[in-house]
Amino acid sequence: MSVGTRGHCPSCRHRLSPFAVECPVCGLSLSRQSLPRPLLFQASALQHPSVLTEPRLHAISTPALGRVSPVAVMEPAPVWPEQPSPQLADIPEPLPTPELPETSFWPLVRVEFTEMLLLASLNGLFVILASLLCRAPVGRTYGELWPFLIPVHLCLSWAFVMVPMALTGQSPMMGPRGLLLDTSQPEKRLAFSIFHLVSVCLFPISFLCMVLTPEHRTLAELLTGQEILARPLSRLR
Repeated sequence: MSVGTRGHCPSCRHRLSPFAVECPVCGLSLSRQSLPRPLLFQASALQHPSVLTEPRLHAISTPALGRVSPVAVMEPAPVWPEQPSPQLADIPEPLPTPELPETSFWPLVRVEFTEMLLLASLNGLFVILASLLCRAPVGRTYGELWPFLIPVHLCLSWAFVMVPMALTGQSPMMGPRGLLLDTSQPEKRLAFSIFHLVSVCLFPISFLCMVLTPEHRTLAELLTGQEILARPLSRLR
């Protein structure tokens, strides 16, 4: 009988020495295991050289690759999105109807008419102030000082239109109406402010231009070639 793997007696489980021939407790005879290699003082190893030449067997802890039978795994079928029916796919989607721009005729009329009233009020206040400073009637004041007062009227009226036009691209009444000059260059804004002043002062002529032209252009737009646009939309006309 051979000794257990841990060096214990198979009968009484007493711990044994690897060189024991029998169990000292129960007297069980034990077969000697072959040593992995001969001892230095063991002369019998010279008579049995096969102990040295025999290959040592090692237990395989893991199975070798290729000896495990493959397991068939069923892959799920790909799920494709549902295709629309040919009847619905052939029907084209309706295009969105473009919003028609609002006509700029009446907003421009209100802008120029309101600015004409504001300019008349501003120049009327200056006439009263000049008459009070000169302590003379209006006719006598302008009869004697008209070479000095007329340029002041022109500068005052132009400043009333030019300052907001140069800074924001809008005359004083264009902002509340949502209108904007179609340019961002300061020199074009200054040039347009002069013609816009002429268009406001000559409002009846500008009104006829808006009525007769197909795109309802003001007198300033016809003289400069520029256009007044709506702020939220790309173009008014």
